[in-house]
Amino acid sequence: MYIGATSHLILDTPLHETLRHMADLGFGGGEWSLIHLRQFAEAENPEAAAEAAGDLARDLGLKMPQVHLSVAEMGSLDEQKREADFARMEREIELAALAGATIGVLHPVGGLPATMAEYREVERVRVESFARACEIAARYDCWIAIENTYDPHEGETSAVGRRRFGASIAELHSVLDAVDTDNFGICLDTGHTNLTGLPLGEAFRQCGERLIATHAHDNDGLHDQHNEPTRGKIDWKGGIAGLREIGWDGIFNLEVTPMRGHSLEAQLLRMRSIIETTRWLLSR
Repeated sequence: MYIGATSHLILDTPLHETLRHMADLGFGGGEWSLIHLRQFAEAENPEAAAEAAGDLARDLGLKMPQVHLSVAEMGSLDEQKREADFARMEREIELAALAGATIGVLHPVGGLPATMAEYREVERVRVESFARACEIAARYDCWIAIENTYDPHEGETSAVGRRRFGASIAELHSVLDAVDTDNFGICLDTGHTNLTGLPLGEAFRQCGERLIATHAHDNDGLHDQHNEPTRGKIDWKGGIAGLREIGWDGIFNLEVTPMRGHSLEAQLLRMRSIIETTRWLLSR
């Protein structure tokens, strides 16, 4: 297992400088953030920008297997919106693969259907959409990771009440079973897990061998805060024990909120503190 971080950890410096700081501080790699993925797409030569970032990461000894793709409404009943989402998704996967990514993380969102008939239709479309996403990813030798969610904010309801699909690990497995393809797995988001009340160790055990990506962050159990580990209520000792039980030897990827607007010195001190705390957690 190695410690990584989403590349938006520092956003007040160009990406090439952020990658160098990550390597200097001892990060083993990380995840390409959606912000940087969009920067590749908006560059004068997007392919060259993505390849240059990937080359630099490799030269620095950073493994960057994950990329956070744009949030696509995988269960949307709006065909025009779905097609626009897939066109964007394919371009993002293409650029991310050029940067060295092999796993694209997607949320299983599908709106808040008002009737059970609509809910069942959303479920059908969601499965078809993930199957299509996996087919696209396979063209670039990539995998898709479905990320766990958490239940809606106050005031949001659907035909099944205040429930959002994907808040349970069992629901993620149901999509994996229905799609039944080799390049499909789970991204376990620790903060989302905490908001559902599921102990982190049990969440990792429920993912089992289907875990292919991680988003590690902490919160108070009420809000999706993306704090660094130990700045919240997650039982990290139990969580990491569960992670070891399933034999995870990939990236422990920190998806924490960037500290924008502060001096670079302050941001680097925070990064150093985060990685030292994470090393301590993983050594227990």
